[in-house]
Amino acid sequence: MPPPVKIILIQPVPAAYLDSPENVDRALTLLERCRGQEADLICFPEYFPFSGDAALAQAARELKAYLVAGLVEESGGRRYNTATLFDREGNLVGRQRKCTLGNLERKGFGVTPGSGYQVLETDFGRLGLAVCIDFWGQPEGARILTDQGADLVVNPSIFPILRGHWPQGALVRAFDNYLPVVGVNTASFVSTIAGRDYPMYGGGSFAIQPPGPEDGAELSRLVRNWDDLQDWLILRTDDGEQLATIHLNLAGPRFWRAVIWERFGIQR
Repeated sequence: MPPPVKIILIQPVPAAYLDSPENVDRALTLLERCRGQEADLICFPEYFPFSGDAALAQAARELKAYLVAGLVEESGGRRYNTATLFDREGNLVGRQRKCTLGNLERKGFGVTPGSGYQVLETDFGRLGLAVCIDFWGQPEGARILTDQGADLVVNPSIFPILRGHWPQGALVRAFDNYLPVVGVNTASFVSTIAGRDYPMYGGGSFAIQPPGPEDGAELSRLVRNWDDLQDWLILRTDDGEQLATIHLNLAGPRFWRAVIWERFGIQR
């Protein structure tokens, strides 16, 4: 069985203005703390560091890690809120545009909704990216990504409201699709958007690991004891700035997914 994937979630304190160049500098400083950690994947939250493609690509290359960053893409005269993936050589693998936008980001940042979802290939499996409510708030994104063969979904987010609901919605998506998930938020801070201050409820970054049992007998024992699935939530951070490292087994859920769907009558 392939080894677990080593993932570092970076939960930063952004500058008040999310589009400030200070956030690029802060991102690079935090990435320096990942040096020598031999991570497979490093993840920033939504809208962080907002810009800095070239600098982030160089950092990914130096760290020899895949890197997910919350960047605003300018394309065809429009702006998109994206989760952007760089590979271990610093190459741009792809961008996942956020499809479901709130009024605050439409008016404050002038972003346009994206459309569609696609998995991105890595050397440890197929990665799905779904920004904030696109994952935990509705089923379509997770379902499409899983049906395309996603082995892991990264859910970069930022929360003026509903942070407490976030892991519950993510657990539902993880069960429906029998899929490992990591969610990364900012730390708590106050953001200034369109001239107004908004408290951002930070922390609570998490990792969800569906079990990958050794055999069918072990699976049956596990299933009989499933209740609220809180033991799938193997990481939950506090609300301060931090780097959190976890190891996720992608092969086990991939192997057992169809069995779980059949057992519970989940139609796919």
